[in-house]
Amino acid sequence: MSKCESNIDELIVPELAGIAGTVSSRLSDFRDWRGDASADVSELETAASDLEVCGLTVTAIDFANPCARYSEVSFELGGYVVHGRLIEPSGCARRSELVPLCLMFHDIDRPVRGWHHMTRFAAMGYAVLALDDETIGSSDLQQGITSPAFVERVRWGCALAKVARNLDGMDPDRIFAWGEGLGGGVALAVSALDERGLACTALANPLPSGLETLSPRVRGSVLMGTSLMDTVSDPKGQFAVFNGLECDRRHIIYAKYAHERINAFENEVVDFFNQTFYSCSLA
Repeated sequence: MSKCESNIDELIVPELAGIAGTVSSRLSDFRDWRGDASADVSELETAASDLEVCGLTVTAIDFANPCARYSEVSFELGGYVVHGRLIEPSGCARRSELVPLCLMFHDIDRPVRGWHHMTRFAAMGYAVLALDDETIGSSDLQQGITSPAFVERVRWGCALAKVARNLDGMDPDRIFAWGEGLGGGVALAVSALDERGLACTALANPLPSGLETLSPRVRGSVLMGTSLMDTVSDPKGQFAVFNGLECDRRHIIYAKYAHERINAFENEVVDFFNQTFYSCSLA
């Protein structure tokens, strides 16, 4: 039986649950919400299976870091050139010949994370491969998970997973994903649709709507963060995503944050990955 953990009971004050508008009232309403898991995922399924990758190139970038190697990755997929940023641990940071690799996806209205930020993964002994695509906004996702912009990014994400498993020095059985907002939705979809599944997935405030349709397909453990003040990714919809999961899962709810990066949750993400792959914790 899968394991399910959440801090929801710590945030609900029983005496306030009946008062509309309070955190306790909202969480009582959200607790068992499962949404509408009937979205048409046929285009996503087709996108995830049509992955003829051609012309893979890995171009090294010299940042003079003895503990990490940096490269730009590109390949053709259906006539489109997909770009990514790759960082690998080296020297004293490399713990084994084959290392775990994190697929990283960014949010709406934001570009790919910078090289400096992603180097944290190399310091922990992980490689990271981040999708470097054009920035889109919420207006591009009005059809939820059937939005062409989302389907396209899930296809690129599944292709990145395929590429990652065939890169020298990467452990094909330890491919995992992390994303915020749109990136969280892409990470979840890739985990659900990838032919081999991912080892684990971490996501914060995932979007777009309809992701709960994919939740039961996710394999590997999941860590999910939700901000109750989020006005971009509906918190109630996020509960539907989490409640639809059937794998080992943990939900951390933040009452006082909106659609933003939460440093405390990023620490939880690091801890989650370390416990998954190296049986160690920051605690």
